[in-house]
Amino acid sequence: MGMTTNRQRIGLATALAYFVFSSLTILSNHQGGLASLAPATPFALALLIARPRRDWTAILIGGTIGSMAATSLFGFGPLAAAPMAIAKVGEVGLAAWLFRKLRGRRGYFGSLDRIGRFVASVGIVAPALGATVAATVAALKFGLPFDRQWRIWFVGHSLSMITLTPVLSLILSGAIERRWRDASRQLRIEATVLISATAAVAVAVFFQNERPLLFLPALPVMLTTFRLGLPGAAASAIVLAVIGSYATLHGMGPTSFIGGDLQGRMEFLQFYLACTVLTTFPVAADLSRRQALYRRLRESEARYRLLADHSTDIVLGIDRGGRITYLSPSIEQIVGRNPAQLHGRRALEMVHPVDRDLVLVSHRDALTDVQGTQIVEYRARVTNGALRWFESHTRAVQDDDGRVTGTVSMIRDVSHRKTLEAELSRAASTDPLTGLANRRVFDAALAQRIEIAAQGGIAGCVAVFDIDHFKAVNDRHGHDAGDHVLQAFARIARGVMRDGDVVARLGGEEFGILFPGTGIEQAHCLSERLRTTLAATKLRHGAAIVELTVSAGIAPIDGMGGAAAVLRAADTALYGAKAEGRDRLRLAA
Repeated sequence: MGMTTNRQRIGLATALAYFVFSSLTILSNHQGGLASLAPATPFALALLIARPRRDWTAILIGGTIGSMAATSLFGFGPLAAAPMAIAKVGEVGLAAWLFRKLRGRRGYFGSLDRIGRFVASVGIVAPALGATVAATVAALKFGLPFDRQWRIWFVGHSLSMITLTPVLSLILSGAIERRWRDASRQLRIEATVLISATAAVAVAVFFQNERPLLFLPALPVMLTTFRLGLPGAAASAIVLAVIGSYATLHGMGPTSFIGGDLQGRMEFLQFYLACTVLTTFPVAADLSRRQALYRRLRESEARYRLLADHSTDIVLGIDRGGRITYLSPSIEQIVGRNPAQLHGRRALEMVHPVDRDLVLVSHRDALTDVQGTQIVEYRARVTNGALRWFESHTRAVQDDDGRVTGTVSMIRDVSHRKTLEAELSRAASTDPLTGLANRRVFDAALAQRIEIAAQGGIAGCVAVFDIDHFKAVNDRHGHDAGDHVLQAFARIARGVMRDGDVVARLGGEEFGILFPGTGIEQAHCLSERLRTTLAATKLRHGAAIVELTVSAGIAPIDGMGGAAAVLRAADTALYGAKAEGRDRLRLAA
């Protein structure tokens, strides 16, 4: 019930306002002027824009009643009231429907494309429909020229819709009232001064007939728009419309220079006002959009600063030339450097020289691949001289035009992870009992030497060692004694062999030694030194003395046969050494 009563009030208010506006237009036309002035139509359209869609029916019915009453009393009479109301209200309804279709989220002045669609639909399509119906009624019922009546209606309604609809929609939606209510005292004073200045300039321009000064109001109008936004643009348009209309009606102002009758001068004034609105409102809309964007940007920056200032990671911003533009405070805790002292310095100076090329490539890739994230690991020294590992995730930073201005990086200290990775890698490649390289490392090194041999290089030799009577040691003294023997072999082999030689445990009591770039004679000499050293070693395990002797087979690395062939030749030589009595070496045939 309450909603119905409210809609009835809206419909009644619309009918009364539409009646007043239409009556003033008709009466002014009878006096020989304002034939093209049509404030009722943009008023109804602005009301439809400002109110929810559920109120549209009441508004359209109210407009129809007001139009019929004005036409019956002051216009073409009761017989023409219904078709004229259809022309006016149909024009408003079509304009409102088109407005809703084109508006979108950015409004009808959000871009040049939207401005064009606004003018085409609200200023051309809808007025053309109304003009066709109204001119037909005037021609059929009263014998008036169709083309002249069509032009008068179309020009007047088109310019009125373009000029007054944005202004009235702001007023009826309460946007101007809210802006004034929320404004500070200083802003209210500034608004009063700017609008007063606009009015003063308008009076100076329109209340004289000596000079064509229509360009002068542009300065205060644009200044008011820049400072006050859409409400300022609307207020300026109202000031120009009121002062300009009054002056033109009384034969004053620059419009008098164009000559002709009052109707022609009023049409020119409306054209001037429409151009002013189409100039200032897009600027105001774009300013509002930018202010909202800057507000979100400031909020985003505040959140970003809060996160950056309290993050345990380092946030680094650098320009295209590689100079530091921002460093989060966390760098002082992690690296021990003051961010203020590093501002403006080249970021590469903080990177270990060995890794600088890698970091530079990552920076350049980020500048070219604006959608991707570049990840790079590098080393850097901290203030205590320690070398630490860092991982950087880098993305490009772009300005409003899409130009890349630099990069931003999230940097994390990964020294602990790199240490763990090294330990895991070492564990994966090391025999846990002896600490020697395992079979996988030995096979990889052998494959590399075979590839060198295949290319004509000096590959080296391989020796396979086996501990003599190892099973008997385990059976007689226990597995602890066997482990002791294996560890002793590893310790002595590391001491005898050269730094570049690869000593590995191949499995059980079998060991392999790779001699890179070594001839068969030198490999035999080194292997013999190891054998004699082991034979001279007496291991004490508890109360027992364990002798340690080995047998070995040595084979040159040949690039033709592959790794299996090389190891098979060394194994064959080893079996021959064992068959000959152990504790000896044998060269592959």
